Amino acid sequence: MTTTHALIVDSEESAWDALEKLLSNDNIGAVEFDGWPTIGLKFEGDRYFATLPTGLMRQISEVQDAFNRCYAQIAYQKDARSIKRSERDELELVFGVKKGSTELRADATGLLDRLGDAMKKPSTANIAALTLVSLAIIICGSNAICKVSDNSRAKEEKRLDLLAKAVEKAPDLKNATPEFQKIYRDIVASASDADRITIGSHTLSVEEISTVAKSQRAGGQRIDFSGIYKISAIRRFSKHCMVDVTLPSGEKVRARIIFDRFSDNDVSEVLKAVAKNATVRLGITAMKHEDGYSSARITSIGG
Repeated sequence: MTTTHALIVDSEESAWDALEKLLSNDNIGAVEFDGWPTIGLKFEGDRYFATLPTGLMRQISEVQDAFNRCYAQIAYQKDARSIKRSERDELELVFGVKKGSTELRADATGLLDRLGDAMKKPSTANIAALTLVSLAIIICGSNAICKVSDNSRAKEEKRLDLLAKAVEKAPDLKNATPEFQKIYRDIVASASDADRITIGSHTLSVEEISTVAKSQRAGGQRIDFSGIYKISAIRRFSKHCMVDVTLPSGEKVRARIIFDRFSDNDVSEVLKAVAKNATVRLGITAMKHEDGYSSARITSIGG
């Protein structure tokens, strides 16, 4: 009797290495996860400083729902209603939030260990290991947003090919890739006003966020504009104020002024303009939709 050592997966890089080995050697049938995969999401921008909008929360919760569906399909060939009550606690994702930021991280190793127990059959050990490693790559968002730069094109294309071959050998994964890709793209679209979004090890710029949001038909178009405007109303809060800005076209934009981004003189200039029914020069960033603007913020005052 021959024994094979388990492949240790402790990072995204080692997961891709393990996937390649599993595809090339049917005799390998054991895999162990050590501190990975984790589901990591980070949002940077004015609305994402230790805060999480409810629309974004709803989209993030879809990650859990999708994993439950994958688990039920692979373990029972049924829908998520087949999951036992005794299993749900182990399948539950618990997101930790980094203090003072909107950075979330959840350990998914327990989920895959539970699925591995449900798939333990010696005759299909290689397929089980292949399924687990592929699913780990898929659920952590590693392939959710394809970013193929010139200097990494060959590497990324090879990885996409490996994942496609894994799905061919493990048909239970055929719905997982498009489902998780859609969920992560919906998450990006829900935070389309962010300055940067990081999913796993991949960081998206403003331009890339806008491109994804457009493709999901949910986020609108991010625009920057400046000019001399009239402010019709203002509401003050402890760390910011909301102002209603009237554009030359007659459109209204409700924008946020973050106090610690501006001097007292800048804020006073806005208050005086409101009190005197006068105009003030403003720079504004906003998401433009067919029916108006959202997530607007003031980027400059005066000048």
